[in-house]
Amino acid sequence: MGDMPDGVIHTEVKADLFKSMGHPARILVLEMLASGPVTVSSLRDGTGLEASNLSQHLGILRRQRLIVPSRKDGRLFYELTSPEVREVLDAARGLLGAILDGGLRQNGGSGAAPATAPAPSLTSAAQAAG
Repeated sequence: MGDMPDGVIHTEVKADLFKSMGHPARILVLEMLASGPVTVSSLRDGTGLEASNLSQHLGILRRQRLIVPSRKDGRLFYELTSPEVREVLDAARGLLGAILDGGLRQNGGSGAAPATAPAPSLTSAAQAAG
């Protein structure tokens, strides 16, 4: 990244962060951890993922420093690294709600409702986000 301007570097780092959060299974894991530490077995049950698949997703979130593991009484727990992770989830939920409700201004601030319904994947993500 030697010749890139600082703004581009920061943009790429942000993009990597959003990519790491941009999978439904990882969003679900983060949502589950928003209320406190959760055992790996509870994460597996709550996500319905196979252990190996869950492990891959947890690894991605760990590498981005969004979650941290800990052990208590021989059980492995995960928890969010900071309250800011929860704030990002809350902000995304609020933004998604505004988009789905047509509350965001369209076409340069006309305030008109969207001409088309949200994409099915956006609707599904909203339902999953709760």
